[in-house]
Amino acid sequence: MGRFAPAHFAEPTLLNMKHKLLIVFLLGIFSLVNQKVSGQGTQSFCGTTGAFTVTPEIGCAPMTVNVKNQVPKPETLTYAFRFDRNQNSAPNINETTQDSTFTYQEPGTYTILQYGSVKDIGGFSLCKDVTVKETRGPKAELITCPNGKVRVTLSDDAITKAYDAVTISWGDGKTQNVNLKTNTTAFFEHTYASAGHLPTITLKGSYTNSVCNADANTTTLTAGTPQSLASIRIRSIEMPADGNAKIIYDGMEGIETKVYIALGNGDFIFTNQSGQTGGTQSASVPLLDPKKVYRFQLRSTDICGNIIESPIVSSVAIKQGGLSLDEIIALEWENEPNTKGLVEYQLRRNGAVIFNTPNERSYQDTDVKCGNTYQYEIVAVVENDVRSYSAPISLEPKTSTPYDVTTALVTVKDENTIGTQIELSGEGLTSEYNLIVERTVLGSLNFEVVSPANNQSLQWDDTNVSTSQSSYCYRFQYENACKMKSPSFSVPVCSILLRSNAPDLGWTQESPFIGTIGNYNLQQVDAGGNLITETPKGLSTSHTLDLASQSDFGYRIEAKSSDGKFTSLSNLLNFKSEAILLVPDAFTPNGDAYNERFEVKAYFVKDFKMSVFSRWGEVVYHSDDIAEGWDGNIKTGKAPGGYYLYKIEATNVSGQTVVKNGSFLLIR
Repeated sequence: MGRFAPAHFAEPTLLNMKHKLLIVFLLGIFSLVNQKVSGQGTQSFCGTTGAFTVTPEIGCAPMTVNVKNQVPKPETLTYAFRFDRNQNSAPNINETTQDSTFTYQEPGTYTILQYGSVKDIGGFSLCKDVTVKETRGPKAELITCPNGKVRVTLSDDAITKAYDAVTISWGDGKTQNVNLKTNTTAFFEHTYASAGHLPTITLKGSYTNSVCNADANTTTLTAGTPQSLASIRIRSIEMPADGNAKIIYDGMEGIETKVYIALGNGDFIFTNQSGQTGGTQSASVPLLDPKKVYRFQLRSTDICGNIIESPIVSSVAIKQGGLSLDEIIALEWENEPNTKGLVEYQLRRNGAVIFNTPNERSYQDTDVKCGNTYQYEIVAVVENDVRSYSAPISLEPKTSTPYDVTTALVTVKDENTIGTQIELSGEGLTSEYNLIVERTVLGSLNFEVVSPANNQSLQWDDTNVSTSQSSYCYRFQYENACKMKSPSFSVPVCSILLRSNAPDLGWTQESPFIGTIGNYNLQQVDAGGNLITETPKGLSTSHTLDLASQSDFGYRIEAKSSDGKFTSLSNLLNFKSEAILLVPDAFTPNGDAYNERFEVKAYFVKDFKMSVFSRWGEVVYHSDDIAEGWDGNIKTGKAPGGYYLYKIEATNVSGQTVVKNGSFLLIR
């Protein structure tokens, strides 16, 4: 907003006070008028009660106007030469003057406000508009070429657009009139007969009503070099599955830009796609193979005929890699080198980036599940935020039938636990699976599933067994995430059951692992389960103990596979140093040298007494020596055949007395 020349008064303080009183008075009138006007909203400060003339009302910048008051005998008279007609309040005092002359330096439409008061009548105000025309020369850009061709581009600015028309004088006697109200051409070209000399080119604006045409200034253009076409470049390449490639690029108004393509590192050919519009442009190149890689380039011709080539951007192709594993999707991609540096590749799965790399051309996606389909695309990010998108491909994780379980073993862990262990190999293995474990008692074919649902433990413990009572057999089957099972169950493997019939030990011979047994070892352990001695047993499944030389002890069997890779343990069989009395239930003293005496075998015994009674309670034999036995004779000769009673009293190594009673049969 312009500034007014200050008014000079002899009594400024009094004048300011009068001005403020006048404003208050006018605002009061303005308020009353507003209250009488309903439904019209807020009213402008401009009234209709003032009167003045303006000379001139239309003119050329700079324009000086003179106002002449026509209100009779005003007491106060004030003007605001740059008033806002829509303003509903009085102007600031520094925006007002009592002068009747004002000069507008710039073009435009301005409102002059007159206001004041008349004695005994009241305040008055009135607004009038004046129009100031542009007289500065139009603006434009001139580009010249060595061949005599020139281009003038009119500027899209307020000065140029203020005119109704612009006349271009080419300097060789030819002119060109441009109607700015109807023109849609961005530039104007002219070619001179002589390429070596450039005349003076001028511009002059004009108005339809001829007002200010004589005062309008002329612009002389300065020659310039052809504009840079560096901004014309490819922004992105999109290769859809149908092969209709989409190229997004930045164009320039009036500059013809053509799209070229080359397969691999071959020669570029024109795609018949071109344009000469500024801003973001799109071109479609159909019938391409989305599995192949193409190079794209823009070629633009400036006004001088120079062909400017843009940086090359290549398409990207993605395909399934050669790795063949379950629940792994292998991917590979390729593109051609670009004139600008590659920043990175972005691998997208179902629209989300899952992998970034500056130079790698392959990836193995392990975060996939059997039975699902995944869509992949690769994005090459080049310097200056250029991007190339491959055509998407849809892939499913590979699936195949799992192999049978061929490596498995079982081993006894404690009285109620058998540990199972398997190894997996072959195809069909997935990150999630169900290892089915079935069990039966040795000697039965009634296998039952004992593993939990969706068992994913290759080392699973069966805790619902009694390892000292039975041998248990197990078989295994693998089921992958695609619900595909191995063709059959594995060969059964059985836990080793160690049993005692003192002093003899025996154990089951069924293999605890898939494959043959190489050898057995009889392990003697202490009360804490620590190994004391180990006796090789080869492939034998029995052993006789020397109980007389033992105290507290325990035994277990260790089986080793033929290849030496696996071992398995039996249940633990414990013995304590308590008296063991082995009493026969019959003997035959008939002279055949077999079972001729009634002999008791005792282990862990210090003192021993034995009495034999007839069925009437008569003592027929007594001995304090465990090494002796009854030969079946009594004082009167041979004892008759039949049942006899015995009573044994013994003291064990701990000093405790052991009494055992029973009967046996004497056979004649």
